[in-house]
Amino acid sequence: MPIKQVHSIPAHVDRIWNLAPHPKLPLLAAATSDKSAQIYSLNTYFPVAQLDGNHKRSIRSVSWKPSSGRQSEAVLATASFDGSVGVWIRDSEQYSPNFGSTGDSGNVGLEEWEFVAALEGHENEVKCVDWSCEGTYLASCSRDKSVWIWEADEDNEEFECLAVLQDHTQDVKHVAWHPNEDLLASASYDDTIRLWREDDDDWVCSGEIIGHRSTVWCIDFDKTTAEGKARLVSCSADETVRVWSRQSMTGNTSTRDIPSTFRSDPISENWQQEAILPQRHSGPIYAVSWSGQSGRIVSVGADGLLVVYQEVKTGEWTVIAEEEDAHSVFEINTAVWSKKWKSTSPHGQEVDKEKDESNQEQEEIIITGGDDGNINIWEVMVQK
Repeated sequence: MPIKQVHSIPAHVDRIWNLAPHPKLPLLAAATSDKSAQIYSLNTYFPVAQLDGNHKRSIRSVSWKPSSGRQSEAVLATASFDGSVGVWIRDSEQYSPNFGSTGDSGNVGLEEWEFVAALEGHENEVKCVDWSCEGTYLASCSRDKSVWIWEADEDNEEFECLAVLQDHTQDVKHVAWHPNEDLLASASYDDTIRLWREDDDDWVCSGEIIGHRSTVWCIDFDKTTAEGKARLVSCSADETVRVWSRQSMTGNTSTRDIPSTFRSDPISENWQQEAILPQRHSGPIYAVSWSGQSGRIVSVGADGLLVVYQEVKTGEWTVIAEEEDAHSVFEINTAVWSKKWKSTSPHGQEVDKEKDESNQEQEEIIITGGDDGNINIWEVMVQK
Protein backbone atom coordinates (compact mmCIF):
# COMPACT_ATOMS: atom_id res chain seq x y z
CA MET A 1 0.00 0.00 0.00
CA PRO A 2 1.88 3.11 -1.20
CA ILE A 3 2.08 6.48 0.52
CA LYS A 4 1.98 9.72 -1.44
CA GLN A 5 3.13 13.22 -0.56
CA VAL A 6 0.34 15.56 -1.62
CA HIS A 7 1.67 18.89 -0.37
CA SER A 8 4.60 20.58 1.36
CA ILE A 9 4.47 23.81 3.36
CA PRO A 10 7.81 25.66 3.39
CA ALA A 11 7.70 27.09 6.89
CA HIS A 12 10.95 29.07 6.47
CA VAL A 13 12.34 28.23 9.89
CA ASP A 14 15.25 26.08 10.99
CA ARG A 15 13.15 23.32 12.55
CA ILE A 16 9.59 22.12 13.12
CA TRP A 17 9.45 20.55 16.57
CA ASN A 18 5.79 19.61 16.92
CA LEU A 19 2.46 19.72 15.06
CA ALA A 20 -1.13 19.68 16.31
CA PRO A 21 -4.29 19.71 14.16
CA HIS A 22 -7.33 21.30 15.81
CA PRO A 23 -9.91 18.64 16.80
CA LYS A 24 -12.85 20.48 15.19
CA LEU A 25 -11.58 23.31 12.99
CA PRO A 26 -9.38 23.17 9.85
CA LEU A 27 -6.38 24.60 11.72
CA LEU A 28 -2.86 23.25 12.17
CA ALA A 29 -0.48 24.59 14.85
CA ALA A 30 3.28 24.22 14.44
CA ALA A 31 5.91 24.62 17.16
CA THR A 32 9.06 26.10 15.64
CA SER A 33 12.64 26.88 16.58
CA ASP A 34 12.22 30.61 15.86
CA LYS A 35 10.37 31.25 19.18
CA SER A 36 6.96 31.32 17.48
CA ALA A 37 3.97 29.10 16.84
CA GLN A 38 2.57 29.15 13.33
CA ILE A 39 -1.10 28.52 12.52
CA TYR A 40 -2.03 27.17 9.09
CA SER A 41 -5.33 26.48 7.35
CA LEU A 42 -5.94 22.82 6.58
CA ASN A 43 -8.24 23.95 3.79
CA THR A 44 -5.59 25.81 1.82
CA TYR A 45 -2.30 25.10 3.68
CA PHE A 46 -1.64 28.84 3.85
CA PRO A 47 -0.62 30.56 7.13
CA VAL A 48 -3.38 32.33 9.04
CA ALA A 49 -1.56 33.47 12.19
CA GLN A 50 1.87 33.79 13.77
CA LEU A 51 2.06 33.71 17.57
CA ASP A 52 5.29 35.33 18.75
CA GLY A 53 6.81 37.92 21.03
CA ASN A 54 6.16 36.16 24.34
CA HIS A 55 8.53 33.20 24.44
CA LYS A 56 12.28 33.82 24.66
CA ARG A 57 13.41 30.47 23.24
CA SER A 58 12.15 27.80 20.84
CA ILE A 59 8.59 26.57 21.20
CA ARG A 60 8.82 22.81 21.65
CA SER A 61 5.17 21.72 21.80
CA VAL A 62 1.65 22.92 20.98
CA SER A 63 -1.77 21.62 22.07
CA TRP A 64 -5.33 22.71 21.29
CA LYS A 65 -7.96 22.83 24.02
CA PRO A 66 -10.69 20.33 23.02
CA SER A 67 -13.67 22.28 24.37
CA SER A 68 -13.30 26.03 24.25
CA GLY A 69 -16.88 27.27 24.43
CA ARG A 70 -17.90 29.29 21.41
CA GLN A 71 -17.80 27.51 18.08
CA SER A 72 -15.18 29.73 16.44
CA GLU A 73 -13.05 30.26 19.55
CA ALA A 74 -9.71 28.47 19.56
CA VAL A 75 -7.38 28.08 22.54
CA LEU A 76 -3.78 26.98 22.08
CA ALA A 77 -1.14 26.12 24.68
CA THR A 78 2.56 26.44 23.85
CA ALA A 79 5.52 24.92 25.71
CA SER A 80 8.92 26.56 25.39
CA PHE A 81 12.57 25.93 26.11
CA ASP A 82 12.43 29.16 28.14
CA GLY A 83 10.76 27.14 30.93
CA SER A 84 7.26 28.57 30.51
CA VAL A 85 3.89 27.56 29.08
CA GLY A 86 1.83 30.11 27.15
CA VAL A 87 -1.90 30.20 26.46
CA TRP A 88 -3.28 31.98 23.39
CA ILE A 89 -6.88 32.68 22.34
CA ARG A 90 -8.53 33.62 19.10
CA ASP A 91 -11.84 35.05 20.30
CA SER A 92 -14.96 34.84 18.15
CA GLU A 93 -15.09 38.65 18.03
CA GLN A 94 -11.68 38.66 16.36
CA TYR A 95 -12.49 35.70 14.15
CA SER A 96 -12.45 36.24 10.40
CA PRO A 97 -14.76 33.93 8.44
CA ASN A 98 -12.22 34.09 5.58
CA PHE A 99 -9.37 32.44 7.48
CA GLY A 100 -7.26 30.34 5.20
CA SER A 101 -8.68 31.80 2.00
CA THR A 102 -6.57 33.57 -0.58
CA GLY A 103 -6.93 35.77 -3.59
CA ASP A 104 -5.14 35.33 -6.87
CA SER A 105 -1.95 36.68 -5.35
CA GLY A 106 -1.91 34.04 -2.63
CA ASN A 107 -1.39 36.66 0.07
CA VAL A 108 -3.08 36.04 3.38
CA GLY A 109 -3.98 38.53 6.08
CA LEU A 110 -2.83 37.07 9.41
CA GLU A 111 -5.28 36.92 12.28
CA GLU A 112 -4.73 38.57 15.62
CA TRP A 113 -4.44 36.27 18.63
CA GLU A 114 -4.30 37.26 22.29
CA PHE A 115 -1.68 35.96 24.70
CA VAL A 116 -3.75 35.48 27.88
CA ALA A 117 -1.58 33.52 30.32
CA ALA A 118 2.02 32.61 31.10
CA LEU A 119 2.44 29.56 33.33
CA GLU A 120 5.75 29.54 35.15
CA GLY A 121 7.31 27.22 37.68
CA HIS A 122 9.38 24.68 35.78
CA GLU A 123 13.08 25.02 36.49
CA ASN A 124 14.19 24.07 33.00
CA GLU A 125 13.04 23.56 29.41
CA VAL A 126 9.38 22.58 29.00
CA LYS A 127 9.30 19.69 26.53
CA CYS A 128 5.58 19.03 26.07
CA VAL A 129 2.11 20.31 26.91
CA ASP A 130 -1.28 18.62 26.49
CA TRP A 131 -4.93 19.36 27.38
CA SER A 132 -7.14 16.71 28.98
CA CYS A 133 -10.10 15.24 27.09
CA GLU A 134 -12.62 17.80 28.39
CA GLY A 135 -10.20 20.71 28.55
CA THR A 136 -10.33 20.85 32.35
CA TYR A 137 -6.65 20.16 32.93
CA LEU A 138 -3.42 21.12 31.21
CA ALA A 139 -0.31 18.98 31.73
CA SER A 140 3.27 20.09 31.15
CA CYS A 141 6.57 18.25 31.49
CA SER A 142 10.15 19.39 31.63
CA ARG A 143 13.82 18.65 31.62
CA ASP A 144 13.60 19.31 35.38
CA LYS A 145 12.17 15.74 35.70
CA SER A 146 8.71 16.94 36.74
CA VAL A 147 5.16 16.81 35.41
CA TRP A 148 2.82 19.68 36.36
CA ILE A 149 -0.97 19.57 36.22
CA TRP A 150 -2.80 22.87 35.87
CA GLU A 151 -6.52 23.70 36.11
CA ALA A 152 -7.94 26.54 34.01
CA ASP A 153 -10.82 28.90 34.72
CA GLU A 154 -13.64 29.39 32.21
CA ASP A 155 -11.86 32.30 30.52
CA ASN A 156 -8.56 30.41 30.22
CA GLU A 157 -6.79 33.32 31.90
CA GLU A 158 -6.28 32.04 35.45
CA PHE A 159 -4.51 28.73 36.06
CA GLU A 160 -3.98 26.89 39.32
CA CYS A 161 -1.24 24.32 39.72
CA LEU A 162 -2.92 21.23 41.19
CA ALA A 163 0.11 18.95 41.36
CA VAL A 164 3.83 18.70 40.75
CA LEU A 165 4.67 15.06 40.04
CA GLN A 166 8.30 14.09 40.51
CA ASP A 167 8.49 10.30 40.28
CA HIS A 168 10.58 10.28 37.09
CA THR A 169 14.33 10.21 37.67
CA GLN A 170 15.31 11.92 34.39
CA ASP A 171 14.14 14.42 31.78
CA VAL A 172 10.42 14.00 30.97
CA LYS A 173 10.00 14.08 27.18
CA HIS A 174 6.26 13.78 26.57
CA VAL A 175 2.81 13.83 28.18
CA ALA A 176 -0.50 12.62 26.74
CA TRP A 177 -4.03 12.41 28.14
CA HIS A 178 -6.41 9.50 27.60
CA PRO A 179 -9.15 10.44 25.06
CA ASN A 180 -12.02 9.66 27.47
CA GLU A 181 -10.59 9.49 30.98
CA ASP A 182 -8.69 11.93 33.18
CA LEU A 183 -5.70 9.62 32.91
CA LEU A 184 -2.30 11.10 32.08
CA ALA A 185 0.73 9.29 30.70
CA SER A 186 4.30 10.61 30.75
CA ALA A 187 7.42 9.36 28.93
CA SER A 188 10.96 9.92 30.10
CA TYR A 189 14.67 9.75 29.50
CA ASP A 190 14.67 7.24 32.38
CA ASP A 191 13.27 4.67 29.87
CA THR A 192 9.86 4.41 31.60
CA ILE A 193 6.27 5.47 31.09
CA ARG A 194 4.20 6.49 34.10
CA LEU A 195 0.42 6.76 34.47
CA TRP A 196 -1.19 9.41 36.67
CA ARG A 197 -4.73 9.99 37.90
CA GLU A 198 -6.55 11.85 40.64
CA ASP A 199 -7.18 9.89 43.84
CA ASP A 200 -9.19 11.73 46.50
CA ASP A 201 -7.93 15.20 45.46
CA ASP A 202 -4.34 13.96 45.16
CA TRP A 203 -2.67 13.18 41.84
CA VAL A 204 -0.83 9.90 42.18
CA CYS A 205 1.24 7.58 40.03
CA SER A 206 -1.19 4.75 39.31
CA GLY A 207 1.11 2.69 37.14
CA GLU A 208 4.58 2.31 35.66
CA ILE A 209 5.43 0.76 32.30
CA ILE A 210 8.90 -0.74 31.99
CA GLY A 211 10.20 -2.39 28.83
CA HIS A 212 12.03 0.09 26.62
CA ARG A 213 15.81 -0.06 26.80
CA SER A 214 16.40 3.63 26.16
CA THR A 215 14.70 7.05 26.18
CA VAL A 216 10.95 6.98 25.53
CA TRP A 217 10.40 9.94 23.22
CA CYS A 218 6.68 9.93 22.53
CA ILE A 219 3.40 8.26 23.54
CA ASP A 220 -0.17 8.29 22.27
CA PHE A 221 -3.37 6.62 23.42
CA ASP A 222 -5.60 4.44 21.25
CA LYS A 223 -8.68 6.55 20.50
CA THR A 224 -10.76 3.65 19.16
CA THR A 225 -11.00 1.43 22.26
CA ALA A 226 -14.28 0.80 24.07
CA GLU A 227 -15.17 2.62 27.27
CA GLY A 228 -13.15 1.39 30.21
CA LYS A 229 -10.40 0.02 27.98
CA ALA A 230 -7.01 1.62 27.42
CA ARG A 231 -4.10 1.05 25.07
CA LEU A 232 -0.98 3.11 24.54
CA VAL A 233 1.70 3.27 21.83
CA SER A 234 5.25 4.37 22.61
CA CYS A 235 8.45 4.94 20.66
CA SER A 236 12.01 5.02 21.87
CA ALA A 237 15.67 5.59 21.16
CA ASP A 238 15.92 1.78 21.32
CA GLU A 239 14.44 1.82 17.77
CA THR A 240 11.19 0.09 18.73
CA VAL A 241 7.51 1.00 18.66
CA ARG A 242 5.48 -0.84 21.30
CA VAL A 243 1.81 -1.16 22.18
CA TRP A 244 0.73 -1.55 25.81
CA SER A 245 -2.70 -2.42 27.22
CA ARG A 246 -4.27 -1.94 30.62
CA GLN A 247 -5.03 -5.34 32.09
CA SER A 248 -6.67 -4.27 35.34
CA MET A 249 -7.19 -1.40 37.76
CA THR A 250 -7.58 -1.86 41.51
CA GLY A 251 -7.84 0.24 44.65
CA ASN A 252 -9.83 3.23 45.86
CA THR A 253 -12.52 1.01 47.35
CA SER A 254 -12.19 2.01 51.00
CA THR A 255 -13.59 5.05 52.75
CA ARG A 256 -12.80 8.13 50.68
CA ASP A 257 -12.39 10.45 53.65
CA ILE A 258 -9.05 8.77 54.38
CA PRO A 259 -6.17 10.43 52.47
CA SER A 260 -4.92 8.27 49.61
CA THR A 261 -1.41 8.11 51.10
CA PHE A 262 -2.80 6.36 54.21
CA ARG A 263 -5.26 3.98 52.55
CA SER A 264 -4.40 0.32 52.24
CA ASP A 265 -5.60 0.16 48.62
CA PRO A 266 -4.39 3.15 46.57
CA ILE A 267 -5.28 3.21 42.89
CA SER A 268 -3.08 0.87 40.88
CA GLU A 269 -3.11 0.01 37.18
CA ASN A 270 -1.51 -3.04 35.65
CA TRP A 271 -0.21 -2.44 32.12
CA GLN A 272 1.39 -5.13 29.96
CA GLN A 273 3.15 -5.11 26.62
CA GLU A 274 0.78 -6.22 23.88
CA ALA A 275 3.05 -5.98 20.86
CA ILE A 276 6.36 -4.82 19.45
CA LEU A 277 5.58 -3.46 16.00
CA PRO A 278 7.65 -4.62 13.00
CA GLN A 279 11.07 -3.01 13.30
CA ARG A 280 11.94 -0.68 10.43
CA HIS A 281 13.81 2.25 11.99
CA SER A 282 17.59 2.41 12.25
CA GLY A 283 17.83 5.23 14.76
CA PRO A 284 15.91 6.91 17.59
CA ILE A 285 12.16 7.10 16.92
CA TYR A 286 10.97 10.56 17.91
CA ALA A 287 7.22 10.47 17.34
CA VAL A 288 4.23 8.15 17.07
CA SER A 289 0.58 8.93 16.45
CA TRP A 290 -2.45 6.63 16.72
CA SER A 291 -5.27 7.49 14.33
CA GLY A 292 -8.68 7.82 15.90
CA GLN A 293 -10.26 7.17 12.52
CA SER A 294 -8.51 4.20 10.91
CA GLY A 295 -6.75 2.85 14.00
CA ARG A 296 -3.42 2.96 12.17
CA ILE A 297 -0.14 4.06 13.77
CA VAL A 298 2.55 6.21 12.17
CA SER A 299 6.15 6.59 13.36
CA VAL A 300 9.03 8.89 12.37
CA GLY A 301 12.53 9.55 13.63
CA ALA A 302 16.18 10.36 13.17
CA ASP A 303 16.58 8.10 10.13
CA GLY A 304 14.12 10.15 8.06
CA LEU A 305 11.83 7.15 7.61
CA LEU A 306 8.04 7.43 7.78
CA VAL A 307 6.30 4.13 8.63
CA VAL A 308 2.58 3.31 8.75
CA TYR A 309 1.33 0.24 10.64
CA GLN A 310 -2.04 -1.49 10.62
CA GLU A 311 -3.39 -3.98 13.15
CA VAL A 312 -4.21 -7.38 11.66
CA LYS A 313 -5.62 -8.71 14.91
CA THR A 314 -5.10 -7.89 18.57
CA GLY A 315 -1.38 -7.91 19.23
CA GLU A 316 -0.37 -8.42 15.60
CA TRP A 317 0.63 -5.49 13.38
CA THR A 318 1.96 -5.18 9.85
CA VAL A 319 3.65 -2.37 7.92
CA ILE A 320 1.37 -1.12 5.14
CA ALA A 321 3.43 1.84 3.91
CA GLU A 322 6.84 3.41 4.38
CA GLU A 323 8.71 6.33 2.85
CA GLU A 324 12.47 6.82 3.01
CA ASP A 325 13.93 10.33 3.22
CA ALA A 326 10.49 11.77 3.87
CA HIS A 327 12.16 15.11 4.63
CA SER A 328 15.17 14.65 2.36
CA VAL A 329 18.32 14.12 4.47
CA PHE A 330 16.80 15.70 7.59
CA GLU A 331 15.52 14.15 10.80
CA ILE A 332 11.74 14.06 11.33
CA ASN A 333 10.59 15.30 14.72
CA THR A 334 6.83 14.93 14.60
CA ALA A 335 4.00 13.11 12.83
CA VAL A 336 0.25 13.39 13.42
CA TRP A 337 -2.95 12.10 11.86
CA SER A 338 -5.60 14.58 10.80
CA LYS A 339 -8.95 14.65 9.11
CA LYS A 340 -8.63 15.50 5.42
CA TRP A 341 -10.42 18.80 4.93
CA LYS A 342 -11.65 18.89 1.36
CA SER A 343 -13.28 22.30 1.24
CA THR A 344 -11.55 25.43 0.03
CA SER A 345 -14.55 27.56 0.89
CA PRO A 346 -13.97 30.39 3.39
CA HIS A 347 -16.24 28.87 6.03
CA GLY A 348 -14.67 25.42 6.16
CA GLN A 349 -17.67 23.36 5.02
CA GLU A 350 -16.84 20.15 3.23
CA VAL A 351 -17.63 19.82 -0.44
CA ASP A 352 -20.00 17.01 -1.48
CA LYS A 353 -20.22 15.72 2.08
CA GLU A 354 -23.17 13.39 1.40
CA LYS A 355 -21.57 12.07 -1.78
CA ASP A 356 -18.35 11.13 0.03
CA GLU A 357 -19.94 9.86 3.23
CA SER A 358 -19.26 6.23 2.33
CA ASN A 359 -15.53 6.96 2.00
CA GLN A 360 -15.08 8.89 5.24
CA GLU A 361 -12.91 6.25 6.88
CA GLN A 362 -10.35 6.78 4.12
CA GLU A 363 -10.37 10.56 4.40
CA GLU A 364 -7.35 11.21 6.60
CA ILE A 365 -3.87 12.56 6.14
CA ILE A 366 -0.52 12.31 7.89
CA ILE A 367 1.30 15.56 8.65
CA THR A 368 5.04 15.52 9.37
CA GLY A 369 7.57 18.16 10.41
CA GLY A 370 11.35 18.01 10.40
CA ASP A 371 14.67 19.75 10.77
CA ASP A 372 14.33 21.10 7.23
CA GLY A 373 11.60 23.45 8.47
CA ASN A 374 9.02 21.96 6.12
CA ILE A 375 5.59 20.56 6.91
CA ASN A 376 4.73 17.67 4.59
CA ILE A 377 1.24 16.29 3.94
CA TRP A 378 0.83 12.59 3.12
CA GLU A 379 -1.96 10.24 2.09
CA VAL A 380 -1.93 6.48 2.37
CA MET A 381 -3.23 5.30 -0.99
CA VAL A 382 -6.01 2.79 -0.36
CA GLN A 383 -6.14 0.02 -2.93
CA LYS A 384 -9.69 -0.49 -4.18
